[in-house]
Amino acid sequence: MFNIIIVDDHLLFRESVKLLIEKEGFGTVIAEATNGLEFLNLLKVMQPDLVIMDIDLPFLNGLEATKKALKIYPDLKILILTMMSEYTNIADIKKSGAIGSILKSSGKGEFERVFRRATCKIDN
Repeated sequence: MFNIIIVDDHLLFRESVKLLIEKEGFGTVIAEATNGLEFLNLLKVMQPDLVIMDIDLPFLNGLEATKKALKIYPDLKILILTMMSEYTNIADIKKSGAIGSILKSSGKGEFERVFRRATCKIDN
């Protein structure tokens, strides 16, 4: 079981991802954040195995929050979520240090595939 933090500014989306993760037995959602700054504060008291991070967040976007988090916790694994494929620049995501990305428009099967690939990187 993996301890997971979900970072997204939309409550319904966070709740849906949490439900999917816990229903499928992927892990336990130990915390949620609505923006990048809130996420960075959570890291001071939480130790997740994986973070599922929206790219488009208020106050501090997901890529910047990822870079800042990885400077402090270089072994942290972060999976980036995005809504628009044209904004999903793979080079920028890789440069941020995230282990991968997934479109929010993906279905359950694609989410599971990307999630499993991401968690394999945790086990190694």
